[in-house]
Amino acid sequence: MLDRLLHRVLRNAQQDPIPMIVLVPGRLDQALVRQALDAVPSTVWAFRFEEPRENVNWHVWHDWHDMPFPLRDGTILVFSATDYPVEGVAGGAAGSRCSVGVFGTETDEVLGLRCWHELLHTLPGVETSDGMLDSGAFRAYLAENYPQMYDAFVREPERFRHDPRPQRLFYTMLTNAFAAGTGRRLLPLPPAPVLD
Repeated sequence: MLDRLLHRVLRNAQQDPIPMIVLVPGRLDQALVRQALDAVPSTVWAFRFEEPRENVNWHVWHDWHDMPFPLRDGTILVFSATDYPVEGVAGGAAGSRCSVGVFGTETDEVLGLRCWHELLHTLPGVETSDGMLDSGAFRAYLAENYPQMYDAFVREPERFRHDPRPQRLFYTMLTNAFAAGTGRRLLPLPPAPVLD
């Protein structure tokens, strides 16, 4: 009896969010970065800003599109592509470190989703956040929770490659898969997207 009770208490205990250091080198406004990170689920990540110091806590990763990239685990670096030009990519991740480019043309929503996307790469045991178009689990999730979106998505998946509407749903699914496996609170389902 005591074993069952202890197991129930441990299973229901909430895990703390994963602490992430935030670096913002260059002239990018930290308020913009804070606003973008507000769109990332606080049930999984907690952010603390630190002073960026080149070649101490970040460097230019010449092997990955000359992208500014953190040197320490548990760090996200957000940079302006005006200060640090990169081509062909908007972010990158390795282990528990990731980097996100800001090009100045994206909406607040897109920038928040881009940060969330790269942070998902840092989570162990979840499907890749790059796999939205090919994910069987995502198609099942859409069929169960968003039938209208499912119909449009399976009919023409390529149409949605860079669309924030299914991205939000996919990232919620991935985040909840991690949360369920680690004792964190699940995110509520986002409202059904309006399709055009």
